[in-house]
Amino acid sequence: MAKADWSKRQAFAEAYVRCGNASQAARVAGVPAASAHSMGYKWLRDVAVADLIRTAMNDQLKTLGPAAVNVVREVMLSESSPANVRLQAARDILDRLGWVAPKRPEAVQGPQRRELVELSRYELETLASGNPDVMLDEASLESMLT
Repeated sequence: MAKADWSKRQAFAEAYVRCGNASQAARVAGVPAASAHSMGYKWLRDVAVADLIRTAMNDQLKTLGPAAVNVVREVMLSESSPANVRLQAARDILDRLGWVAPKRPEAVQGPQRRELVELSRYELETLASGNPDVMLDEASLESMLT
């Protein structure tokens, strides 16, 4: 790849990050207007150019990070913001800090007690096979014997 072509691709990537339009970015990079659309399309699919665009976008986003945090902070502290919006802003800040609300423990369920007549055929066969996970209470045992 010629050095002039590489510098055009770099210029294209920088312009694309600023404007978001491939044809316009190609024109800024020095491509004639007649072929700017096709060249912009081609360069967007070029892996090296895509890496340049990704790097430039990440650099741009990094500079916006502190401003975004300040906006969320202002919303959280503003008394004119609705309570649910302030709460969500607080949650977002805590989430970014890595603080996660504790999860409620699941309710522990003991073995289910059911009448023998409520059991399915499969459950009855499992019970008859001696599976320790299936338990009968005394009332069910008495009803079996009578």
